[in-house]
Amino acid sequence: MKNASIIMTLFVAVSCTVAVRTVNKGKNPNDIKKHSNLSEYANEYFWSNFHKGNYSNIDSVLYYLTSAYIENPNHLETVTHLGFTHMWALSEMYNLDTIPPIIIDHGTLALKYFGESYKLNPNDPRVLGFLAASKMTVADLSDDKKMSTEGYFNGKKSIHQWKEFNKLTIGYVMSQMHQDTWQYKKALKWQWEILDECYCQKYNEKTKKIEQYRAVQDTVNNLRNKRACWNSWIVPHNVEGFYMNMGDMLVKNGEWEKAKQVYMLAKQAPNYKTWPFKFVLEKRIVSAEENVEKFRQPIADDKVYQVSDVMLINSSISCVSCHKMSSQDLATYRNFDWKKYKNENNIYFTSK
Repeated sequence: MKNASIIMTLFVAVSCTVAVRTVNKGKNPNDIKKHSNLSEYANEYFWSNFHKGNYSNIDSVLYYLTSAYIENPNHLETVTHLGFTHMWALSEMYNLDTIPPIIIDHGTLALKYFGESYKLNPNDPRVLGFLAASKMTVADLSDDKKMSTEGYFNGKKSIHQWKEFNKLTIGYVMSQMHQDTWQYKKALKWQWEILDECYCQKYNEKTKKIEQYRAVQDTVNNLRNKRACWNSWIVPHNVEGFYMNMGDMLVKNGEWEKAKQVYMLAKQAPNYKTWPFKFVLEKRIVSAEENVEKFRQPIADDKVYQVSDVMLINSSISCVSCHKMSSQDLATYRNFDWKKYKNENNIYFTSK
């Protein structure tokens, strides 16, 4: 594994509208909403465990989702959640005491299922972003420069379709690059753009402060902006996780003083007090300067890392830092109607 060195060599000039290739060449979209008792249980079980951060339950999550997939391999929600779960298993592998070599198979399976999800419904720009990220990840593991290039340009296409969401998705994967590469610099630039586009905040070179230049409300009418930028049942600590990741990227870039300001912005999030990982962020604020060298160290294949020693992307909380609910959050959302919410808000982009 070369998590810290995803090499994207561009052999030829390729436009950002490059064709999106997938493992499956065809799928039947007629059954994407055809659910059953099994598929409902499997997908509810996925959300329950993901929101509780139950990494140790991933095998059982995959068991039920795969059973539902066998019953209906074209059920969009099941196929998409299989992609998520396999990527979760790979991304947070440092929850394990030892890292088995077969862990990389989760990357290949995430690529397969996100590809199927895209074939079933190419209208969902989130899935295109996750598919692109999976391609770059698998390309890194298998030293496939052509796939890496393809993943990058698929990612660019996804950003064109939904910039606030996919600048984070693609930039997050690219944050594993060396800080002097153009890929890392572009990924960091995207985070500054999200800071502007989502939260109306910019860095003032004169005052050396991050300033909010117009009022922002988390009740914006733009549903896409609200989904990508703010906290929700799906991502209860999206805001806090964004600021922690951006702060980590600035630390790695040597800009630890700016990073401390970005970290501090997380404390303004409405749900900060209930965030299960606020202690991680607060330790990063104190250790920002000394973390510059820590975050620049290559990631070894045979070592298990503590959260405090690596960037968020390379940690055991790389997914659940945004998605995990605290006990208070679980109580808040106790009566949340997920079925109603996903249908009314077209969560899977199945309605035109």
